[in-house]
Amino acid sequence: MSEVNIVTDFNIIDTENTTIKALYIQISEGYSNGEDLLKLNNPSNHPNISATWSAIEGKLTLKSTTNSEVSYTDLIAAVKDVVFTNNSATVSGYKSFSFTIGSANYLPSTGHYYEYVSDVGITWKEAKVAAESRTYYGLQGYLVTITSTEEAKLAGEQAKGTGWIGGSDAEKEGNWKWETGPEKGTYFWYGSASGSSPTYAFWNTGEPNNLDDEDYAHITAPGVGISGSWNDLSNTGAANGDFQPKGYIVEYGGMPEDPIVNISASTTMYIPGITSTTKATRCGQGEITLTATSNVGNVVWHDSPTGGSILFTGNQFNTSITTTTTYYASVIVVGCKESPRIPVEATLKELPDIDPVFNFKNCDVDGVADGYTVFNLNEATPFITKGNDELNTTYHLSIADAENNNTSISNPNSFNSKTATTVYARVENLNGCFLISTVNLNVSTTSFPEKFTYNLATCDNLEANDGIASFDLTKASDQLLNQFPSNQNLKVYYYKTLNDAQLKKNDITNQTDYINKTPYTESLYIRVENTDDGACYGIGPSLLLTVNPRPEFEVVSETALCLNIGSVTLETFNALDDYSYEWKNENNEIISTEPTATVNSKGIYTVIATSNLNCTSSSKTITVKYSDLANITLNNIQIHDDSENNTITINSESIGIGDYEFSLDDEYGIYQTDPLFENVSAGIHTLYIREQNNCGIVAIEISVIGFPKFFTPNNDGYNDTWQIKGINKNSFQLSTIYIYDRFGKLLTKLDTTDGGWDGTYNGKPMPSNDYWFKVQLIDKNGTVRNKKGHFSLIRR
Repeated sequence: MSEVNIVTDFNIIDTENTTIKALYIQISEGYSNGEDLLKLNNPSNHPNISATWSAIEGKLTLKSTTNSEVSYTDLIAAVKDVVFTNNSATVSGYKSFSFTIGSANYLPSTGHYYEYVSDVGITWKEAKVAAESRTYYGLQGYLVTITSTEEAKLAGEQAKGTGWIGGSDAEKEGNWKWETGPEKGTYFWYGSASGSSPTYAFWNTGEPNNLDDEDYAHITAPGVGISGSWNDLSNTGAANGDFQPKGYIVEYGGMPEDPIVNISASTTMYIPGITSTTKATRCGQGEITLTATSNVGNVVWHDSPTGGSILFTGNQFNTSITTTTTYYASVIVVGCKESPRIPVEATLKELPDIDPVFNFKNCDVDGVADGYTVFNLNEATPFITKGNDELNTTYHLSIADAENNNTSISNPNSFNSKTATTVYARVENLNGCFLISTVNLNVSTTSFPEKFTYNLATCDNLEANDGIASFDLTKASDQLLNQFPSNQNLKVYYYKTLNDAQLKKNDITNQTDYINKTPYTESLYIRVENTDDGACYGIGPSLLLTVNPRPEFEVVSETALCLNIGSVTLETFNALDDYSYEWKNENNEIISTEPTATVNSKGIYTVIATSNLNCTSSSKTITVKYSDLANITLNNIQIHDDSENNTITINSESIGIGDYEFSLDDEYGIYQTDPLFENVSAGIHTLYIREQNNCGIVAIEISVIGFPKFFTPNNDGYNDTWQIKGINKNSFQLSTIYIYDRFGKLLTKLDTTDGGWDGTYNGKPMPSNDYWFKVQLIDKNGTVRNKKGHFSLIRR
């Protein structure tokens, strides 16, 4: 605000003196520290006056520029140039200014003076005595008694310091009364921090709390809670810190023996202003009421922050709005400038955009043909709200309930139209604005033809051939829609249950990849409705899903083509039905359409089967490799003989490309894939090599040499002669065996092909004894084996 002189005229009347030490001007009521300011204007016109401003006290001190007294004439002229200013744009209310020749604060509303006396550590009792010993221009002092907000502000917040005041509950805990001054004996508070006051009290938050027997009132130190408020302390207070007494507040005035003094005067200034406003909000266009109150004068309303014309005068302003509008309230008082204009907003919130009447049609398929059925009211919501999912919709049985948002339908997704054929939707937006839509519940007269069912079949197209498949339900849509009149915006919805179809909930959304839950056959419920208004045209179990099984058969995964045969026939087996087949080679060329295919080259061949339902099997693969008879010679065999464990080992990797197995001495006996035979008896053996893919069997004769340890020439047919075993002319060249007695006498020499020694010498039987032999064997490869040993002749 602009600067305002605090007096229109001023004078000091003193018949005895013409000078004074100082004059004190204070904003004693309504002071706002940090906003209000008193200052001396035109200081160059007052060369003898020094002006000092105290923001804490809200006080301007005028004194001589020298340390001498200042003349009344200079002071009177200076006071007329003292102005008040405020830096707030919304300042209003009353300001009282006091003028006094003493430094104590003066409060015009009480006529009393207030002085802070600094005395660190003084007790309450000492402060009481000290205050009562002080006088001010003949007025008796006492610890201050505070009975109003204005007094609390001047004696507390605007004092130079904080200290003791005159209240105590020492007589009875919790019963606080004034112990000093004219109010002595007056109770001002009962109880602790949550107590109450019969008159006036200004306790800080949480006070009084009687901590450590605190019975005396004290103005709280700056920065602790509410500025200028009170707390209770013990008589001595704390030894230091915020709760250590720093002094006391003395009040002067009101005592019975006080003289009448004329050392002060006061003026009052009121600043017109708006003290409160109430903005208003409405939904949609229409009338709205704004309110404002002022501290004085009449409230006037404007449509602009400056200038313009007055729209209305009065506290309540009624106007119609079509959009959010800001109006401005101010106060105009005769003789005063217009107060700052305060904006007051009239807010227009948008109403939701809805369909005011919606005809909701559903099909009567609840099993009772009575013209009533179950509705899922929530399905009407997107039509009523025009697809705005930010709107909140509730359904009610009456318009009154809908308008007052009372008793909404508790189960809107299963509402039977027997209860009501008309319901009311309350549609509310995020602004809290709502409109009501009337919803008429109609039962459709259309339906699917009786016993109509469309069969949608597919082949089992998932990994397991178990009657579970993926269906594209949309392939049935046209056939289903063809059951109803054309040229309408109809849409098909698919459901698993009748209840879901009736209430239009849990519809199947993955229509192009629906997996049936019941193997091989499953029925789905169909709901056909109009996309324009959601009207139901038909509901029924009208779609039958059928899963046709894929052909199943077996093939061997690998087989061989015998080069000695020239071809092999590939076969299918264990087929579950009669199928058509298609065989292909590696070049994707069809080689057969029969259950079998004959091929004459190795490679990878595939076959698929197709059923009479046109379902195709997964592709099966047969790998054909080459094989052949074994090509074996003695060079492929290693014989370890003349031992405790004679063995035959075949080098199977060198005998051909086939898969081979082996048998010794029995073409039709047991074969083994292990190419090792152990514990083979000495003698001539036949080794049979069979190709496992039926290419055939080859045989080879093998000699396993052994030297008998004894023989018994008794003509019983067993061991009657001694001869080396395993020798034949195919394996060895002719060799001679020499037999000696134990003394080295040559008894006979034999050819390895002879029948053996019969135990005689010169035709006479030799006695039982040990005899010796030596022999040199040369095989067909020229390898020489020399052998010496002995054996026993046993006669029985």
